[in-house]
This record gives sequence, C-alpha cells and structure tokens, in this order.
Amino acid sequence: MRILILSDIHSNWTALQAVHRQEPEFDACLVLGDLVEFGPQPREVIDWVRTHATHVIRGNHDHAVAQFIRSRREQIPWHELRNRMREHHWRVLGAEELSWLAMLPLRSSFRLDGKTFHLVHATPRDPLHEYVPDHSAVWQKRLENLQADLVCVGHTHRPLLLKVGTIQLLNPGSVGQSRDGLLSASYAVLDSGHLQLKRADFDLEELLAEYDHGGIDPAICEVAREVYSAGFFNPEA
Repeated sequence: MRILILSDIHSNWTALQAVHRQEPEFDACLVLGDLVEFGPQPREVIDWVRTHATHVIRGNHDHAVAQFIRSRREQIPWHELRNRMREHHWRVLGAEELSWLAMLPLRSSFRLDGKTFHLVHATPRDPLHEYVPDHSAVWQKRLENLQADLVCVGHTHRPLLLKVGTIQLLNPGSVGQSRDGLLSASYAVLDSGHLQLKRADFDLEELLAEYDHGGIDPAICEVAREVYSAGFFNPEA
C-alpha cells in the first residue's frame, strides 16, 4: 500500500500540483492540517484535499480562517503576508468551504495497512499551536500513554523522522512553505512499510503570478516575493 502524507500546504496550489505530478498514484492520502493562508489559491487546495484525502485534520491556520480570527499586529513581512492573505481568504471562500474547515477534527486515530496511526497538527498536548524541538527527550513526554505505531505531525514546516520508544514520529515538512532552506515542497510516502521523506520542485515565478491573477494588491505581491525568495523566513507563524 502506498500512502501519501502531506502537511502545511498553505494555499500553494503550484506546490501541491508539483507533488501530485511526482506522486500520481497512491492508495491513501493523509493531510495534517494548514491547508490555507499565505498562498493565493485556497479553493483549489481545498477542492484537491476533499477529492483525494483519506484523513484530514485541522491546523491552526485552518482554524483561524474558519473562525474569522483577527491576526496579530504586523511585525515582519511574514506576518504582513499572513494578515493580508487571511482577509483574501475570507473574500474568496464560501460559507460551505469555511464550515468544512471549521469541522475538521483536531486529531485522528485509525488503523491503515496494518499500522495504528495518530494524526495531530502540532502536538498531542496542544494540537494547534505548540512548537516542540526536534529531539526525543521532549517528544518522549508528549507521546506518553499514546498507543500508536506512527504519529504524524506538521506545524514546524521542517521534515523529521524520529524514533521515540516504540513510536515512529513523522513530520513530512511543508508542501507550501518549507522552512529548512530549500525552495521545494516537502512530503512523505509510506510504501509497503518503507517510510521516506521526499521533495518536489516547483516554480516560484508561477506561484507569484497566481497572486497577481488573484487580484492581490501589488504591494502584497512584492511582500510574497520577499518572503518566498528569502528561503521562507522562519518565525513561529
């Protein structure tokens, strides 16, 4: 069985298409939240996920958009892009799409291909917001009493494979906003029991053109260029 595992797409339809071109065939797809914000094409991303995903959970940005939460004050270009694109999402997404985002579960546990999976966007303690360092001592505490073979998380936008006791921890990284210095979509594939982190290149100019095609203010398009060209600035967003 071939399982595609994605997280943090962030309305980057350009990157998601690159992943699908590279992985056209899969038996199941797991999406670990943050489908929306920052990017210019939330509807296309949501439609794809609703069509192809077997299990989907809610991320903090899905929650913020669906609940009409006003953003923090702008401090850096990353925040400015988030704030302006959140407003854009409210203009282009319909009530049914927003309701669907709001109803996504915070976590999901299930059996698939002989393994017990547990999906959560951030951590089991705080499914939406907590950032945890990439080392086993901290994760050992977060995974205590959790019965699973494979725990899949997102949120940090950094790919990670870490064995914590008997649990395999996976963060596939971010499809839409990799924060490890590489301008490419990051994801994972579990194929017949073999777990692999993978990358798919996408065209930055194609992505930036979609901001313009979406009627985004040219000043915000320039902010997007600055943010993405800088190798994805890495605050806790």
